[in-house]
Amino acid sequence: MLTAYEIPGFIAFRLPEVRLELSQSNAYQAIQVLTDYTKRMALEHDYKMVQKCMSLVNKLYEKGNALVRNAVENVFIFSFSSLMTHCNAVEWRMVQTYMPSDLYTIYVRQVLKSKC
Repeated sequence: MLTAYEIPGFIAFRLPEVRLELSQSNAYQAIQVLTDYTKRMALEHDYKMVQKCMSLVNKLYEKGNALVRNAVENVFIFSFSSLMTHCNAVEWRMVQTYMPSDLYTIYVRQVLKSKC
């Protein structure tokens, strides 16, 4: 199980591009850095990197303890909707295709909850 303390290093090892932004960050801040980077890559149409980021988030969710899973749900998945406002329909569908099914299910649940 990955703990909250391991998250910044786990992300930095797999995404050296954000290593500097991750220094001195906690789990929630590290997930926010990953979220912001994923959004930036989507807006730049770098879908290969979006896929890599989504895969990384999925690994964090699968291997993480309860705090890590909570950070993924409350930071990454929660902010996923905000990306839709910056993308056209085609771009949004492309990004959605890279979201792993487990995370997409959580996203849909969050969206449905917010509409009730």
